[in-house]
Amino acid sequence: MKSQPSCHSIYTFVQTYKEEHPFEVIPSTKTVYRYIKDGLLTIKPIDLPKMVSIRKRSKVTSKVAKKILGNSIEECPESINDRSTFDHWEIDLVLGKKTRGEAVVMTLVERQTRFALACQLPNKQAEPINATVKELLLDYPILSITSDNGSEFSSLSDLHGVDIYFAHPYSSHERGTNENFNVLLRKFLPKSISLKPLTTEELNHYVSAITNRPRRLHHYKTADFLFGIAQTA
Repeated sequence: MKSQPSCHSIYTFVQTYKEEHPFEVIPSTKTVYRYIKDGLLTIKPIDLPKMVSIRKRSKVTSKVAKKILGNSIEECPESINDRSTFDHWEIDLVLGKKTRGEAVVMTLVERQTRFALACQLPNKQAEPINATVKELLLDYPILSITSDNGSEFSSLSDLHGVDIYFAHPYSSHERGTNENFNVLLRKFLPKSISLKPLTTEELNHYVSAITNRPRRLHHYKTADFLFGIAQTA
């Protein structure tokens, strides 16, 4: 399960290399991706989760009726939607083997900074999820959490001191911050493998590799750096 984490995407690597070698002729990010696709580099498309996962989202014209577990995402204040305020998170699960009693990884991502937390859980039942979130509330600034309508999150509304919002059924794009993080985490935790052997040290190592990656949307600051700044602001 051990994998060497990378602190860069193709884009951030190219931009960082340009800054460190201003007098060299550097191919553009688009050119590097073409080299990879054409097999001219040792890196393959399968090594880049974003390259193999991006697909055109089909337009949903109707939604299947499903019980709403609490506050709808439509009630979410604009200050959360536009990321102008700190301490608002999205939650999801990363699954391994689809067998009874399999361990899962719960991920929480702060919307403004994209800083992430991840914890291994024995299963995807509501009880261990709530218990773990309660512990995190003691150590981290969490004002709100947005989740999907899965039964595993059915008891989140019972938590005190945090606002809970539920996305529409089959609308993962409404929790895009968390979805994007999970795609990156999948580089280290591929689908259909058992997560039972995963250690806390390994998981923390993988999460750190992602949160310490320079991000274009943050002007090449890292999520870890911005989270630290936001906490002291």
